[in-house]
Amino acid sequence: MRHKKIKVINISELRPKYFSPHGGKGKVMMKFAHSRLKDKGLKSTWNFFGYAEFPVGSTAGLHTHEDTDEWFFVLSGKADIVIDNIKLPIKRGDVVLTKSGSSHDIINVTKKLIFIAIEIEIKK
Repeated sequence: MRHKKIKVINISELRPKYFSPHGGKGKVMMKFAHSRLKDKGLKSTWNFFGYAEFPVGSTAGLHTHEDTDEWFFVLSGKADIVIDNIKLPIKRGDVVLTKSGSSHDIINVTKKLIFIAIEIEIKK
């Protein structure tokens, strides 16, 4: 029996989306769950929960989110993340926060990068 306010979604059942985010290089694959809950009439500050796969050589494209924080949890792979012109290596087990207003990009993917991304609206 399903509860009206609780929904369980399995990532394997979601349709993949292949695209070049934010003008980045190559195509990445993402699956989005619980996207824009407020647009569905639910009270939430979440914009999305996403599962992402970045092949070797792909990038996210340098961009800035206004009014949202974005969290990344690396499941596997290796790359660099650039936040406000500071480049840091990321690998399995790393958790990264990009605060609202900060510029960021994922670059130098040397081993297929798989991560969870969560974007949350912040209060002004």
